Amino acid sequence: MFISSNLGTVQCITFSEYEEHINECIKHDPGNEIWCSCNNGTEDYPCLSILVKDGEAAINYFSENNAAMFSSVGDLSKDGIVKFEGGQYEAAAYQIVPLMSALECALQFFHSQEKPSCIEWEEL
Repeated sequence: MFISSNLGTVQCITFSEYEEHINECIKHDPGNEIWCSCNNGTEDYPCLSILVKDGEAAINYFSENNAAMFSSVGDLSKDGIVKFEGGQYEAAAYQIVPLMSALECALQFFHSQEKPSCIEWEEL
C-alpha cells in the first residue's frame, strides 16, 4: 500500500508499517492531504483521500476504475464550508468527521481496499 501526503510518498508492505505511517500523517500539524492506494499513481483506484485539519477530517473514497465517489458524512446539522490546505480544498461542514474516524477508515482500507464501513457516506 502506498501513502502519499505532504510528508512524501511511502510504500508500506506490512500493516504495522502502514499503521505507523498513517498515524504520523494524520497527526501532522497544521494539516495534511493523504492518499492511500495500492499503487503509486494518480489514476490508481480504489483509493482513499483524507484531508486533515485541527483534529478533524474530510474523507473521500474513489471506487474501482473511479466508477463512484463517496464523501464522509459527519454532523448533518452543520452548515458552511471548511477549507483545507490553505483554501486549496473545501468540504461541506457536514462532511467533517473526527480525526479518529479518519484513522479507523484508513486502517480498514488497508485490509479491504473497499469503502470503509466505520462511518456514514454519501455518494457524489
